[in-house]
Order: sequence, then structure tokens, then C-alpha cells
Amino acid sequence: MVHHVVIMAGGSGTRLWPASRSRHPKQFLNLGTEKTLFQETLFRSFALGINGKIIIVTHREQVNFILDQINAVFAADRSGFEIIVLAEPEARNTAPAVMLAARFLEAAGERESSVCVLPADHMIYPVENFKEDVNSAAGIAESGKLVTFGIEPTCPETGYGYIETGDRFKTGFLVSRFREKPDAETAREFLKQGNFFWNSGIFSFNVGVFLDEVKRYSPAIYDGFVPVNFTGYIKRTGENLFVIPSHGAVEAVYRKIPSISIDYAVMEKSRRTAMVKASFVWSDVGSWDEVSRVAEIDNGNVFTEDSKGNFVFSDMPVALVGVNDLLVIQKKGALLICRKGESQRTKSIVERIKKSGRDDLL
Repeated sequence: MVHHVVIMAGGSGTRLWPASRSRHPKQFLNLGTEKTLFQETLFRSFALGINGKIIIVTHREQVNFILDQINAVFAADRSGFEIIVLAEPEARNTAPAVMLAARFLEAAGERESSVCVLPADHMIYPVENFKEDVNSAAGIAESGKLVTFGIEPTCPETGYGYIETGDRFKTGFLVSRFREKPDAETAREFLKQGNFFWNSGIFSFNVGVFLDEVKRYSPAIYDGFVPVNFTGYIKRTGENLFVIPSHGAVEAVYRKIPSISIDYAVMEKSRRTAMVKASFVWSDVGSWDEVSRVAEIDNGNVFTEDSKGNFVFSDMPVALVGVNDLLVIQKKGALLICRKGESQRTKSIVERIKKSGRDDLL
């Protein structure tokens, strides 16, 4: 069984603009359920039945919102779980976020414990399958492996990185290598070969093994975190709920460490990687096209005439006449309209808005 959970909740989610903004990013969106993506991730973490800590790493400007989200669903009962919110002074990608949590666990005497690392903005179900796969990964991690979760591809997707598997290892596979997002022809070949899986960005490992591999392959990140001290900074904000704010030592680290993903910093370099084939249904909800496939949106305020195949996510009533296969997103005073299949380009629109100086839209 895994001992602790680390939730990465500091992303900006620009591909889901205009609903996702810098101060209200993707993980805090409600996509048709009663809970936000972040709250769904919390529920999955609780369902694992761990006896350790749930550590949430987020941007310091989002701490209060995180606390509100936690209290909205768990105010009545958090017994048995200790939730720690670690505040980052700035976003530096996933490797520093996970390293901050790992250093905290090491300082708490948990170097020999196992963790499961979860992005806060994914959709995963059913929870029973998720729990079974996490337990399987924890068993592999006990053998000194850094374990990732691979998603069996259903199409030649070019928007995901891939994991190429090797020999069987316990309940999973050894990783042969990680592959970058492919072009369409390469993706079709990956699908045909059958030993390539989408990289979910979910991980499980022993804290000490992870720290050793960071030291070996990304010493600039490891050395940067050595002087970080958590003693004296922990603030209790509720029953079993604690916040460690961004303080001077952490700010000094973040000014000098590189911004890099956990994949580039460690996973792609390590020779101790393994993979569990996920039995759960997964989506990273990485584009409006993907949202249109997986979300359950009440379209009571959408009125159509001679229109089909459209997806609407809006704060206000929308009428569509004589149009097909459009994505219509209206949130917070901004409007995005694009054809289905084109929503990955939303990131380019966000860059244009940045260059125009319209930070009020971001």
C-alpha cells in the first residue's frame, strides 16, 4: 500500500482559456460533476485509504482557494488524514514541485516511505480500478523502481508523450524509453506495435529512491533544495490541515533552479523506471476537444436551429443557427469559438493575448 499522496496543483491550464485563468486555473473547473477536478483528485486520494499525509503543492497565490476547496467538501470529516499545503513562490514545472514535497517528507523522517504523485487536473474513473493500480505500483516501487502509469492508446494520438515498454516486471513492465509527442505517422506506428502507452504523468516511488535519482541526474535541483528547512513554518489552519507558506529559503531556491518537468529531470534519464498499465479510464482534459468528449455539461441554456455536433460551455444562454462542429466557450467576459479539432491552438491565442498586454484577460 502507498503511504503518502502528493497532488500537483499549481498549473495554469492555458489550453482551457477562457474558463481557465492564472488565478483560477484548470484544476478548479467544474466540468459537469458536483466537484472541481481538484476536489475529485482529493476524493481519489482519500479512497486509497493511506495512513500518511496528503501533500498539495500549489502556487502561493492559490493557497487560500485550495483551503476553500478542501473545506467545501471535507469540513465535516477529515479524521485520519493529515493534509499539508506546500506553497511555491512561482511555477517552475513539475520536477521542483515534486522535489519540494519529497524534501518535506524526508525532513519528516519519511525517506523510506512510498508516495503516489497525482496531477490535480485529470479525470480518472472508476476509483476501484485506480486504487488497485496504485497498490500495484507501490509494490513495484518497493523494488527500488520509479513507477509511471501508462494508458493504453485508443488512437494514434499526437498530443501525448509515449512510454515504450520492455520486459515484464512483477505486475508491470520495465520501461525501455520515453518518447516525445510523435507526428501522425509515428503515432500510427506506435499504435500498431502494441508496446507503446500514453504517459499519464502519474507516478509512484520510494521517497529515498526519488531523491537519489534526482541527485544523480539533476544535481542542480537536488543541491538547491538541500538547505530548505520546514521547521517553524508549519501553520495549522484546521483539524488535520496545515499550510507551509513560501518563505525565504524556498524563494531563494526557486530563483536559481531550472524550470523542468519530472520527465526531463529524472524519468527519461533514470535506469530504474517501470510502468503499470492503467486499468482505469483516464483523461488529462488537455483541450476543449477533450472536454467536449468527457464532460457532462447541462446544455439547458443552449438553443439550436439546424445545427449539430457543437459543444457549448458558457455562463450565459447561447443560440446556434446553421453551424456544425463548433466549440463555443464563454466564461468571465471572454469568448472562444473554434472548429472541433482545432482547440490545441488555444495556447497560441493565449500567447497573442500576452503579447498584446491584455493581462486582464489572463
